[in-house]
Formats: sequence, structure tokens, C-alpha cells
Amino acid sequence: MNMDKWNANTGAGPDSCDEAEHWFVRLLEADCPADERAAFERWRAADPAHAAAYREVESVWKRSAATVKDPAIMAAAQRALRQEPKTRTPQRWLLPALAAAVVALLVVLPYWRANHADPIGIAYTTAAGQQQTVQLSDGSSIMLDTDTEVVVRYSARTRQVDLLHGQAQFTVQGNHAWPFVVHAQRGTVTAVGTQFQVRINDGCTDVSLLKGKLAIATEPSGGTPQNALLNNGQNLAYDDMGHISPVHSIDLQKAQGWTQGKLFIHDWRLPDLVAEMNRYSATKVQIGDPSLQDIRISGIFRTNDQQTFLKLLQEGWPVRAKRISDTQIVLLHDR
Repeated sequence: MNMDKWNANTGAGPDSCDEAEHWFVRLLEADCPADERAAFERWRAADPAHAAAYREVESVWKRSAATVKDPAIMAAAQRALRQEPKTRTPQRWLLPALAAAVVALLVVLPYWRANHADPIGIAYTTAAGQQQTVQLSDGSSIMLDTDTEVVVRYSARTRQVDLLHGQAQFTVQGNHAWPFVVHAQRGTVTAVGTQFQVRINDGCTDVSLLKGKLAIATEPSGGTPQNALLNNGQNLAYDDMGHISPVHSIDLQKAQGWTQGKLFIHDWRLPDLVAEMNRYSATKVQIGDPSLQDIRISGIFRTNDQQTFLKLLQEGWPVRAKRISDTQIVLLHDR
């Protein structure tokens, strides 16, 4: 059955359709108790969309049952069965029973698929130095930073995104009945209508909320799960053990700098700045002199302009850049 057409005709959402299928299948079972049948009646009466969805399921069943009685279809089925040379003439009950089984599958399979099968994921990736914005079917979007991979899985019950590595900014269309959940390492970030960033870095997951609200829950393999809430302009991090850091405020300009191809930094250690810039280039820079480890840097740098970055370092600090291969540059102390 075409679910989009069903939703348009009945006004029922994906959840109503799934629940109607669930109730129809359950009520077909001989052992369905009276209290569960009463619960169904309460569900059907609670919302006109519920009643409409259930009527459509009943209609599908009745139309399918009527199809079994069509002489042309029955004759075709009999001819198909006779094509099996070793098959005996079917008993009179076989074809209706077979058709009924097919009808039952038509009703049961969507319900089983929605409740037991993981939806097929769509992967999006970026290479070093590349950024990409993905527009999702519900109007939400994901901006992938350099060297990032996400897998998007939408189902009737949830919008799920797995952040496998890297950093992404999520702009989410609000829908309280259809939560948007980002899975990153040992935790989940759940949004309704928000804009936020999630980054995985050396076993730590960093979550920054630009606007809206977020619920964070950790899922450690051992230990006690933790939960936290974020409001506008707040940030936290959690580690592989599921421990959540204290919440603190963020500088929104700095947080969104990478989405504009910029790094806004203040009093960073040179090795930390080099590591961040290396994320955006196939040519890697390394510290070749231990005396450079404690140099502190402040400024604005373009992530896609390594040449200017090195030039500014050499002009403002006692640093000399030496290329040692096509993909490697070493920083030395300029004595």
C-alpha cells in the first residue's frame, strides 16, 4: 500500500499508521485479552486520525479478501499451481488460506519492519579540506566539516544521525512527535527544533548549542549513564566512559567560525593551532623544535589557506617553515 497516499487521504501521520497496523494485527489474535481490546477502543476514540487510520487498515483487509473471490484471479492461481508437475491437486481450502496469509503479511510486514528492522542509512562524507551541507527530507540540514562522516536513518518514529568522526552542525526542523537524535560515540544528543554542533576528537565528544534546547544522555559500556540539558549558547563534553563535563557558556562567533572557513582563536598553544589547521589540509605541518611548544597564538586564520597561515606565523612569531616533502612541512625556531 502507498503510505504517502494513505497519509494524504486519512490525515494520519506515520505514528497513527503504525499504531493502526499494530492494533489490527493484535486484534486478529485469538488470545487478545479483553483489557487490551478496551485499550484499543480508547486509542481509537482519542483522535480522529487514529480512527481514520484503522478504517483504512480494515479497508485494505476487506479489499484483499474480496480479491480472493475473483474468478479470474482464482483461475490464474490454479493454473500456477498446476504448473508444478509433482504437486497434487490443491485442496479447496488451500487457495483462500494462501491468499489470507498473503493479506496478513501485507498488514504485518510494515508493522514488523517499523518495530524491528533498522532503516537503511545514507552516508555522507567529506575529505580533508572539504565542507558540505546536506539538505534532509524533513527540511533539516547538516553541515559537515572537513574529514567528517555521518549516516542518516529516518524512520516513522525517529530521525537518527550517526556521527562516525569529525564535526557537524545540525539545523533541525521542530517536531515533538518525531525526535532528532544524533549518536556520537558513547552518547546521544536529542533535539526538537534547534541548531547545534557535535564534534568527535580524541575520544571526547563536544556538544555546542547555538539556539534552542538539547538533551544529552551517555551510554557507557560500563558504569552509570549520565544526563544533561543545554540551553542557548552552552557547551559540554563527554568521554568514552560516559562522564559529562560541567556546562559552560560559549562564544557564538568562535563556535560558528569553521562554518565560515575561519578559526577565531585566543591564546592557543602553537601545537593545538597546528593540529586544528592540519585537519583542513592534505599537507601536514609538524613542530620540529621543542622550544616552539609553548608559543601562544591569537588571531583569525582561514582554514583553507595554509600558505597564508604559515606566512603569518613567520611574520609574527620566531618561527621558520621548512618544506621537507610534498605533503609535509616542519616548523623550526627562527634564531
